[in-house]
This record gives sequence, structure tokens and C-alpha cells, in this order.
Amino acid sequence: MERDRFVLDGWSWCLLLSFLLLFVFSLLFVFRVVDDNTLTSWQWTVGAVGIRRLLLLLSVALVFSLAFFRLRIPEAFPVPVLTLAAAMAVVPLWREPELLLDSGRYFLQAKSLSEHGVLFFAREWGHRIMAWTDLPLVPFLYGLIFSLAGESRTPIQFFNTLVFVLTVLVTFRTGAMLWNRSTGLHAALLLLGIPYLLTQVPLMLVDIHAMFLLILALFCFLTGLRATGFFPIIVAAAAVFLAGAVKFSTWPMLVLLPFCGLLYLPEQPARTCRRSAAVFLIVALAAVPVVVFFYPVLRQQVLLLWTYQRPALRLWHESAPSTFLFQVHPFITMLAAAGGFLAIRTRDRRFLIPLLPVALIPFLQIQRIRYLLPLFPFIVLLAARGLEIIREADGRRYAVLLVVSSSMVLAWGAFLPFFNTTSMVNLQRAGRFIDTLAGDRVEVHALPQAGSDGNTLIGIAQLDLFTRKKIFSPQGWGPAGEHLPPLSPLLATWKLRRPAWYGDEAVNAPLVIISGQPLDGNGSLEMGAALPPGRVRYFTLCSGVFRYRTFVSVYY
Repeated sequence: MERDRFVLDGWSWCLLLSFLLLFVFSLLFVFRVVDDNTLTSWQWTVGAVGIRRLLLLLSVALVFSLAFFRLRIPEAFPVPVLTLAAAMAVVPLWREPELLLDSGRYFLQAKSLSEHGVLFFAREWGHRIMAWTDLPLVPFLYGLIFSLAGESRTPIQFFNTLVFVLTVLVTFRTGAMLWNRSTGLHAALLLLGIPYLLTQVPLMLVDIHAMFLLILALFCFLTGLRATGFFPIIVAAAAVFLAGAVKFSTWPMLVLLPFCGLLYLPEQPARTCRRSAAVFLIVALAAVPVVVFFYPVLRQQVLLLWTYQRPALRLWHESAPSTFLFQVHPFITMLAAAGGFLAIRTRDRRFLIPLLPVALIPFLQIQRIRYLLPLFPFIVLLAARGLEIIREADGRRYAVLLVVSSSMVLAWGAFLPFFNTTSMVNLQRAGRFIDTLAGDRVEVHALPQAGSDGNTLIGIAQLDLFTRKKIFSPQGWGPAGEHLPPLSPLLATWKLRRPAWYGDEAVNAPLVIISGQPLDGNGSLEMGAALPPGRVRYFTLCSGVFRYRTFVSVYY
């Protein structure tokens, strides 16, 4: 008997894991107050569902897993199965609203390209186009999508879902390269077992793309070291360059790539060093002209990262139990720990390759799940290696299927219903209603927030994403925010400048007011103009959880 594995047959593992799932999730429900996640805390997502419905959802996951865990279709056709599973996990979540204010900033950046062209985007990035601490790659791609497919959220969500599917497939190939095909398949499926991750795919953000390009850079880099010829080196350099252009936070992770290469090919250190140097030399040659062109903007951004983002991250924290027990499936966390145990027992140096990026978490003091999201493929690779603690193939298949199915029912049955009660859904529903009105323009005003430091003006950009009407905003959008604490997480919302396309006058157009509290119909605009008579439609959904709120009143 192997001492590092439990000797149980497949059905015994099914029984044990089923009991463990119900027990662990019930325990998490009881102690949900520990979950301090700022967006999807169990206190208001699963807590609103209740323990009875939670157990019902988990029972559905159990029945589904028991019905299909003996099927060997994923092993026979991994790519089609992974593609279909990843898409099916995310598409039902397309109905969620834009939950984070950053999406308004990325929308404005993308619309700058679709309105004025690529040259304007390149010339004005960081000037007339507010860059904040962003990099231009993903807003550039969003802008191209707007130019080609129209200014709509659906093409953006299709693109993001495609990126997520590709992330799953690259994770599969990376796991197969490091260990074997089965481990790669399990890692790719476990990526669907993180409910928080699934909810982020439909949003107009950049984190999903950072995750994809980071795991792609690792895969292409390791492939370039193994292969012969110069073309794989070019591909690896391109992947590394793109990963560096998506977010500043990917830079320290990319620095680890040469160490990963040395761990992967210890038998040929000289060859590994030569090919690694070639990759990074090409990256440097490509990056230098870009850095020179954008140097003033990049210098300002790095200064902002050092003086604002770095100290602010110490204040914007979410606890490790919240991230790795409530938001990441607890089975994934336990399996990753088991993978470390097996790696030590078997002296598996390849385990260090996905471990090195994850080890940056305490070193860089990353305490917010959104900034950890690009590391999720590496975490599931560790968990897939730990899954080898289960000897029986049926037991491993059931464990993976149980993680995936329970994650999906949690995302669909708890997170999504909560999202659709937040005030951000008012912008989504108001946009759809505005499209049914006569005319092609609307006039939009934003009133101050009542209980939040956020700037309501960013809601105009988010509303623009959900309507085909042309928006006229007569308010000034000058930089402000001096009244905020210097490390406020909402400071970026006050640095907006009104884009030129919101300056066209709208005559006899419907009036839309975005406010931080509901209007009673007898109020007035901030600048003193009376509210117009006539018909009005109010959108006043509110979960009561978040201080920043967007209520919409449409006068038509």
C-alpha cells in the first residue's frame, strides 16, 4: 500500500466527497461572517439564499456528478468538452450588470478608439484619454470590437468568454506539458470551480485577459525552451510582451519565467539560458520603442502606483480565508495543499513552476482577490497535482465534477440573483427602456452620491454601454476629488474629463437623471432647473449592501 494515498474504491470516494462537500459548505454558511469579500461575500450572496436552498443547490450538484462521473468523454475529447463546459459556465452570467465602477473607465477608453480611430487612441492615451494606472492593450481591443461589431455589450461579453475558454485550454496544455494529459484536464476543469472567477468573465474589465496572457506566456515560454528553431522563441516573446502590456501587476510574475525554465530543463541549463535570453532580448527590443513613445505617461503611472496604489493596497484588503475558502472552492485549496505534500514526497521540481507565481502573494502583500485573479490557473495546476492523492480514476473524476458543478450552482443560484438586486442593475434596465423611446438622443445628468465617495458621473459611461441612444451630458466633468481621503479606492472616478461626444446638444430629448438616492418627482437638478413634467419611469432597485448607488429616473 502506498502510504501517501488513501486506499478507497471509486464509490467510497464518491460517498466521502459528497459528505465532505455538504459538511464544509454548511460550515462555511454558519461562519459566513468571516467572508469579507467586497463584492461577493457570502454574508449577502449565500446568506440571502439560506441554508435550505444552499443544500438544495448542492444536492443538484451531487446528483449531476453522480450521474456523469463515470463518463470518459472528457478524456477522449478534451478540447471540445472543455470549450463547451467553459462557455456553458459563463453564458448564463451574461445577464449580470456591470458591477464595478472601473468598467466605466474602460468603456470611455474603448469608445475613444471607436469614435476617433487608432491614431487618436495612440496619441492621446494618458492625455485626453485618462489612463490612471491602466495599460492600453485591453481597452484597445475593446475599441476595435466597438468599431467592428457596434457599441454593444454583447460582443464584449462574447470576446471575454472566448478569452476565458482559451485560458481553460491553455491551462490544459500547460498541465499536460508539466505532468500528463490527465492532470492538465483536471486543472482546466478545476478552473471552472472558482465561482468568483466565473462572475468576472462577463464584465468589461481587464483581469480575465491578464489571467489568459499570463498562463499563455508561461506555456509559450516553456514550449520555446523545449522546441528547436527560432519561431517558438518569437511566439514566446510575443506572448510575454502582450502579458506585460495588459496590466502592471503582471510584470513581477513575468520576471519569474527564467527561473521556471531552469526548473523545467535542469538537464540542459546552458541551452535553457540561451533560449531564455533570446526571448527576453526580443521582448526588450519590442518594448523599448513603446516605452520611449509613452515614457511621460508611463512615468506618471508608475509614480501613481508607488505613491497611491502601493500604500492603498494595505488598506484595500480581503482576508485569506475569504479568498481561499469562500470565493475559491475549498476543495481546490485543500487539493493545492495536498499537491505540495505530494511534491515534497516525490521531489517533484516541476511543482515549483506554478508555485513560484503563487508564492508572490505574501511577498507582494496581495490581499484582494481581484488582484489574485490572474494567478488562478497556477492555483488549479497545484490542485490538479494534489488530486493524485486519490488513486482511483473514478474518484478523481467525481471530485473534479463535484467541484465544477457545485461552483456553477453557487454562481448561478446565489451570486447572480444577488447581482440582479444591486442598484447597478438600474443602469442596465434603464438603458433597455431608453432604447424603446422615440428619438436618437437623450440628455443625462448625474447627481451626487448620498453615502459614498464615488462620482456618479462614471455612471453615465456605464449607462452608455446599455443604450443605443446618443448621450448629451451638459455637466462639467473637470478633475475633482480633493475632498476625498488621499488613498480612497474611488479616487479614479473623480479624474474623469467629459469626452467630446457627450457635448452635442440634445433638443427636446428625454431627460435621464442618475442619482445616489431615489428622486420623489418633486425635486430639482443640482444646477437649479426644475424637473420636467410628463411621464417618468423610475429604476430604484437596491440591495442595501453597497454605499455607492445608482438610481435612474427617465423623464419622457
